[in-house]
Amino acid sequence: MVKVSVAIPTYNRKEKLRRLLNSLKESTFKDFEVIVVDDASTDGTEEMIKNEFHYVKYIRHEKPTLVAKSRNDAIEASEGDYIFFIDDDNVVERDTIEKFLNYIEKHEEVGTIAPVTCYYSSPDKVMYAGAVFSKFMRRTISLYSGFPCKSLEGKVIEVDIFANSYMFRKEAIKKAGLIPWRRIPWNGEDGYLQYKIKKLGYKNATLGSARVYHDVDIKEGVRRYNEMRLYYAIKSKIVFHRDLDPLPKKATFFMSLPIYLTYWIYVANKAGRGIRGVKAVVQGMVDGLFNVEKNRYI
Repeated sequence: MVKVSVAIPTYNRKEKLRRLLNSLKESTFKDFEVIVVDDASTDGTEEMIKNEFHYVKYIRHEKPTLVAKSRNDAIEASEGDYIFFIDDDNVVERDTIEKFLNYIEKHEEVGTIAPVTCYYSSPDKVMYAGAVFSKFMRRTISLYSGFPCKSLEGKVIEVDIFANSYMFRKEAIKKAGLIPWRRIPWNGEDGYLQYKIKKLGYKNATLGSARVYHDVDIKEGVRRYNEMRLYYAIKSKIVFHRDLDPLPKKATFFMSLPIYLTYWIYVANKAGRGIRGVKAVVQGMVDGLFNVEKNRYI
């Protein structure tokens, strides 16, 4: 048995994955295993892992299933008391895992804990420090984006959900169950499990003194929204709030769906996706409303 399982879903990011694994070697906390779940990469990821990182527990999908299934597979393969998920395009600060353990072991009420995500290309700028849902529309509001990373030092920020990297208490996952990956395979699948854990009475918290660095284009904006991302942006949102919100909040969310539809059509056009983007948004809304269990690759 180990204290922590570090779980990394990956797909065709061999070089970024190598960089992440090398950063984990520098961790001040050593009692962890590393699990890589590869969603059928074609860029030589498997060979790189087997040649350079013999200690990694490697799981490979024969065909892509999207990331929720990878997360479930990592959970089921894990041996740690805690599971630290981190996306493959990150670098971990040396003492982040140690800081997590020091905090979560003293606070049994915490079910999920996350670091501040800073930009890899601008390491003192906050990309993300967790998110909360608005009261009526249930809009996802990211916290502290654009702040100096070190301005959050010493803060503990209670949130609803996280993205990119976070540590689960294993016993909380056992109570909550796995992600329903056929209905919410991507874009909110991790938040689904985090929020379900919070509904069990645990707290979800961002630890301001712990940091990771996410290698994304700081100027990318809406350009990141291709047809597939547009589809899941609205579909996953519908599945999430239909499943997990109490009736009054569920009602106000569904009343707000015309606003969401209008917004995502605007994003599709702003991103230059044209009619294909609009169709992806509409299809995502329809599939979300009808609770379709199908992975769509658009």
